[in-house]
Amino acid sequence: MTINQSRNTTIDNSLITNRSEQCLERLAAFINIPAVALQPYKNECIVRQYNKGQVIYYSSDELTHVYYLIDGYILREHFNMNGDVYRLLNKDDQLFPMHNLFQDKTTNEMCTAITDCIMIAIPIELIEYLCRNNDKVFIRIYQLLCDNQRQQIEYHMALSSKSAKARVTKLLIYLCHMIGYDNDEFYEIKSFLTIQMISDLASISRETTGHIIQELKEHNILLKHHKNWIISKQISEL
Repeated sequence: MTINQSRNTTIDNSLITNRSEQCLERLAAFINIPAVALQPYKNECIVRQYNKGQVIYYSSDELTHVYYLIDGYILREHFNMNGDVYRLLNKDDQLFPMHNLFQDKTTNEMCTAITDCIMIAIPIELIEYLCRNNDKVFIRIYQLLCDNQRQQIEYHMALSSKSAKARVTKLLIYLCHMIGYDNDEFYEIKSFLTIQMISDLASISRETTGHIIQELKEHNILLKHHKNWIISKQISEL
């Protein structure tokens, strides 16, 4: 099964049962290690299914695992002491959360499946062990952490925009990079994305967000196709 085929596969228990070896191979390729090197730990890496709306972990949990998202989309909400919320959307081929590797295992984050998901739960101690004993894994994890930092900077830059239109526009560009699929002249984002979700991510009212989205539609920058969001790359020129 190819990655594109897996996106269109109905998630059920048979996929979990029959594809566990393939999921482990995906994980091995993602962290840049031979699949055979993970075989001694395959019983520690648990393939799990989460249904839409199911909470994967809570902010009060002491995390013992990181997760590799095989298929689906998740929402991560990070809370600080002042009650501020930092939201992230992730799609398949994402390892998370990584900010607590080699340090305190508590997190102020809640993760929720916003579509049906398949993922592997990997003990944090195993990832740390692999980093200490395999240069390629360490380099890969470092690259992923750098990618996360760049993504967070892009998100912060979108939120720092002075006008509501600029904030929504830059946020859409950020979402195209995070959860969109590149189709030459446009990006495609799956139908789970809603105006309310964009409003929450941009910290702008739903009404204002709706007006800006409608304006983008009128200028042929954005359209809906079978409920999916089609966003022209010309949005970066606004």
